[in-house]
Amino acid sequence: MPRDGTISNDSPAESPIAAAFAVVRDSDPDVLDSDELSAYLDAVSQVRAWCDARQVRATQRQRQLAAEGRATQPEHALSNHGRQSSKDAKTAAEREAVCTSMPVFEDALDQGTVTAGHVDAIASATRNLDEAERAEFVGEAENLLDDAHDQGVDQFAKNCRGLAKSIRARHNARAAEDELEQQRKQSKVTRWVDNTTGMHKTLIECDPVTDRAIWAAIQTARGRLRRRDQQTGGARTSWDRLTVDAVVDAVTNGHGANGTLVVHVGLDGLTDTMNGSMSAAVGLCETDTGVPVPISTMRRLACDADIIPVVLDGDGVALDQGRAKRLATAEQRTAIEAMHATCVHPDCTVSIDDCRIHHTTPWQYGGRTDLADLAPVCETHHHLVHEGGWELTIEPDRTATWTRPDGTIYWTGPTNDRTRPAA
Repeated sequence: MPRDGTISNDSPAESPIAAAFAVVRDSDPDVLDSDELSAYLDAVSQVRAWCDARQVRATQRQRQLAAEGRATQPEHALSNHGRQSSKDAKTAAEREAVCTSMPVFEDALDQGTVTAGHVDAIASATRNLDEAERAEFVGEAENLLDDAHDQGVDQFAKNCRGLAKSIRARHNARAAEDELEQQRKQSKVTRWVDNTTGMHKTLIECDPVTDRAIWAAIQTARGRLRRRDQQTGGARTSWDRLTVDAVVDAVTNGHGANGTLVVHVGLDGLTDTMNGSMSAAVGLCETDTGVPVPISTMRRLACDADIIPVVLDGDGVALDQGRAKRLATAEQRTAIEAMHATCVHPDCTVSIDDCRIHHTTPWQYGGRTDLADLAPVCETHHHLVHEGGWELTIEPDRTATWTRPDGTIYWTGPTNDRTRPAA
């Protein structure tokens, strides 16, 4: 396969990838028999692996340009231009790191003899290894490649985990204890919204001990809710719904879904609500995380929850702190949440819940803790500004400008991304 990215005109015997491309291009899977479909799927796998190899090389180049201050980090390019989710973009970046340390796998991926899943299995298995342990693992690259040629992804991943575990045990007699501590450090909670179903998802990754504590509380709550459900004599709640209710009950200390509710609502909509108006055209009405809420639902929730009004430009709260305080106050953060749902970087969708409140003029250099000088920035882009040499400025109308370390403007535009339905 030529390194310039073109497909050669060699015969299929001399160029397996070219042959695979021809099979995918010229075959109609709707009319193939079982044996022909197997060959067709093999060809699709080869083509996909070749594309993944090209993505690895593009990621390597993107990382080089980012180090020179001429581009964003690969994860952002993969998400924005590669049309991948942030999770898939992170996986692709880890895949590139494996291929850089194990060139034989990059070549095999380019030739379609292994898949991206094999490379991802290595990334997963080596994630917790230290430098010396990872070097020993990399030393097994040729043997691992032989295994990858003969094994499916699941079996290969299992073998990689076993190899990593044995290497850690040789290097460290306390490997098991260290693994648990590492798992504790890597524990995290991730939230996202499925763009297809609109379902909100929460992924909890934690060590086994923490997992046991969490599920002990959930199982206790589920047993209590199940007994109450049985006593009502009505239709039984499904097991899945009962488990969801048990999770909510466990994390809210038995208070259920009724707690503090922050809703951003326009003044007209708020007035209509107070007056009992049933008008649908209420303008802005959404939760603090940017999820639109029907005004009727807001009324219902308000019966059981506290309402925290967010009124911008009001006289009731001191929103500007000047030099008196270094960090944004809770009131300022609430006001910022009313204007921004995400990080102000144009390619970023990280929720404001997971953002820092950044001084566009650093506080230590005279910056003021005023709304006009504050913007929500995720951890990645916060590092981009402080350690990466990028500059972020923001105007009073919330127009932001991102400037690369070389002085060229990457992007400028509005950042107020709260949804305002037409009245």
